[in-house]
Amino acid sequence: MAWAICKRCGCPISWPARRGHRLKDYKCPKCDGSLRRATHDEAVEAMAKHGGFYDYYVDRWISKKSYEEREKKRKEIFEKILKGGVVIIR
Repeated sequence: MAWAICKRCGCPISWPARRGHRLKDYKCPKCDGSLRRATHDEAVEAMAKHGGFYDYYVDRWISKKSYEEREKKRKEIFEKILKGGVVIIR
């Protein structure tokens, strides 16, 4: 997951930084402004202001609460793997 922030309104955006995908091909879904690359920490700060972020992977707005719940689950699974536990992925 790569992060970007709108230069005009500051909205955080997750975009697919894979081969064939260029940041300049994406626009802010709120104000149609251009985007700049951002770090995870910058995106989390912007999420606090905007209440979430736009995800181009699924083409929808993700609330901050939903993102925090998902990150909590990921951390729990990662810690379980590090401790040698068995993880069943559905």
